[in-house]
Order: sequence, then structure tokens, then C-alpha cells
Amino acid sequence: MARVGDELKKSRQESGMTLKQVAKKLGVSESFVSEVEQGRRVINEDLIKRFSKVFDKKITTIGLGSLEESAAQSESFERTKEFIKKEVYVAPKTPVNDLWNQAFGENIKNVPIYDYEMKNPVAHKSHVVENKKIDGHPMDKVAMLKVENDDLKGYRIHKGDLVTGVEAKDIQGTQIMLISYKGKNILRKVRNLNNGNVELLNFNESQRSEIVPIKEIRTVLKLYKVEVSL
Repeated sequence: MARVGDELKKSRQESGMTLKQVAKKLGVSESFVSEVEQGRRVINEDLIKRFSKVFDKKITTIGLGSLEESAAQSESFERTKEFIKKEVYVAPKTPVNDLWNQAFGENIKNVPIYDYEMKNPVAHKSHVVENKKIDGHPMDKVAMLKVENDDLKGYRIHKGDLVTGVEAKDIQGTQIMLISYKGKNILRKVRNLNNGNVELLNFNESQRSEIVPIKEIRTVLKLYKVEVSL
């Protein structure tokens, strides 16, 4: 394993690039590149080709074959195989691209997609994880919704679109949120009036609003991204 990492480290140093620069070009974390160089990560031929493009040189002295050869010569071969076995990413029922599974492992998370009731996922969608965060939010707090109606059509959120949100405990300013109101989860643009009340807005053919006590609202998700369905 060290033979693979040594060759990559040598190529990076010869190119005058830092770990951070290589990671940015590959679209992975700096720690991932470091672990590859240290021989703690297994990489496949496709990823080796990507390293070659970054370093602007054809890397022919390394590969999956050399990884096995180097490990076979090591006294800790069995321990190495066991370590690799534990490190391999196992995808959920909804698999992501095979290359991503092999190359990125823990840098990918399948985020659940829910309906408004938020009980059981109806599907999953893969997201890139950086420092245990998705889009800057704790990865275990992020969820997705499939929009069920055109209540927010005027805000460019249509039935069938996918929206991504993060768990929310309060209402700050004006936000588009999934809230629980009168025993039902609904998607609304919510405005805190700072007087104990909130304004709930929906915008289909015309804009409508309702002023309700904030104590009657339970926040579920604060939405920050919409993926349009074509």
C-alpha cells in the first residue's frame, strides 16, 4: 500500500502542489488525499487516471496490481486485508455510482427523501460530505422532501420538485419551512413578526397569508435548496 502512496506523494511534490490543491482539483477532502499517500486508502484504476491528469503525467508504475504485490510482501498482509475490508464503503439499498463508492467511501451519504409526514423515506439521494457536513450543515440533520402540491408555486417551488432542508428549532426572520400546524405538516413561507405571532404565506395563483400564534407552530425543516423537476 505504501508503494501506491509513495508514488502519488512523489508526483504531487514534483508538481509543486499541496494536499489542499490536489484535493480541490479532485473534488475530495484533503484528508482523503493524505490517507491515500499514507497507504491507508485503496484506490481503483479510474481514480489513478484522475491523479495522472492532475499531475499532468502518466502514472504507469502503480495500480491495483502493485497494491496487491506490495501488500503480499509485507509481514502484515493479513492485517492489511482486514483493514481494507473494514474501510470499504457499503451502499444502502439505493446505490450510488460505483466509482464514488470505491473512491470516496465515507465522503458520500445517501440522504433520505420523505413525504410531508416525515415518517419513512420514499427514496434516497447521494450527497457529498465534507468534514461530516452537507452544504455546511451537520450531515445527520439534513433531509429532503418531495414537494406534494403547488402551494408555493409563486416562489418557484412546484409539485414534484425536491427540496433540501435542515432540522430547525425556531423561526428566524423569513424562511421557507416545513411546519406542523393544526396536526398537519405543510410547506409555507414563514415570517416571524416578533410579537408572538408568525405569518404563514402560500402563493399559488395568488398570494395568501395567515397570522397565527407562534406557539401553535412546530418547526420541522428549514429549507435551503430546491431541485427543479423537468
